[in-house]
Amino acid sequence: MKLRLILSVILGSITLLALPVSAETPLLEELMRKYTFPFIFLQLLMVVLTVGYLYFTGLLPKAIFGAWQWLDERFALRKYVSFAKREYYSVVYTLLPASGRTMPQSHTERYNVKAVWYWYPFYSLGGLSFFAYIILAITGIYLGFYYVPDGDIYVDADGHATSGAYESMKLIMTQVSFGYIIRAIHHWAAHFMVASVFLHMMRVYFVGAYRNPREVNWILGVILLMVTIFFGFTGYILPWDELGFAAASIGLEMATSIPAMGPLMAQIVFGGTQITGDTVLRMYWLHIFVLPLIGTVLMIIHMALVWIQGEAEPH
Repeated sequence: MKLRLILSVILGSITLLALPVSAETPLLEELMRKYTFPFIFLQLLMVVLTVGYLYFTGLLPKAIFGAWQWLDERFALRKYVSFAKREYYSVVYTLLPASGRTMPQSHTERYNVKAVWYWYPFYSLGGLSFFAYIILAITGIYLGFYYVPDGDIYVDADGHATSGAYESMKLIMTQVSFGYIIRAIHHWAAHFMVASVFLHMMRVYFVGAYRNPREVNWILGVILLMVTIFFGFTGYILPWDELGFAAASIGLEMATSIPAMGPLMAQIVFGGTQITGDTVLRMYWLHIFVLPLIGTVLMIIHMALVWIQGEAEPH
């Protein structure tokens, strides 16, 4: 029975690969373009159903413990976890008390979770923002392999005005393996990061966590919020479609409206006082080099200050 099932799967796969498709579009990209969202929905549904089945049958702890045991047998994870925990507490009890500092603790260690459980999601927003930043970095590197920062307008064979940036975006969406999915993940992770950073700042403000001695960290957080928004703005322009051109025009008008510094700001950010092909190149370098460098350094300082000062008590 098992052999018959395996042969059926193999024959079905061969039949699927033998389906006629257009010469321009490979089979994998053709399937992804037509069935991306059904595939994602079915995968998420299978994950939810599997976890739900394991949970309600009581097999979930056994599955987790079995996976941990399998990994521990091959990579000796328990030994390294014990070593890290021992070093953690050696630092806590030897080096830090002399300076009056404490190592960061989890919310279950520091607070009575039953009393402040409703605060916990709000205290996770900073970590969720950092997680979104990691997702954006990974997907952005993949997209950067194929994106062309060419904003010069030309007429294609069909008589339509286009650019190298827009054509590379179309290539990612239609020809690159998993390009459609990766760009969608990058797009929605950017929205998620902007929202989580904004809500994180709101939480810090409303619980009074910006007060002494955390004023510097609050200022860093405000700068990181502006960096995050500028990340989204520069990324919005890069496809160089109608929306990107309109966003660049609005941003240029805002920059030139700054008293005295307007033309200089427009020259630094947009490459001039008019929208040209150089604007895309300027936005590209800001998006992939300048802003990641500034954002990463500020994040490290921000998290280091949280470690030094400790987390603010929920009020």
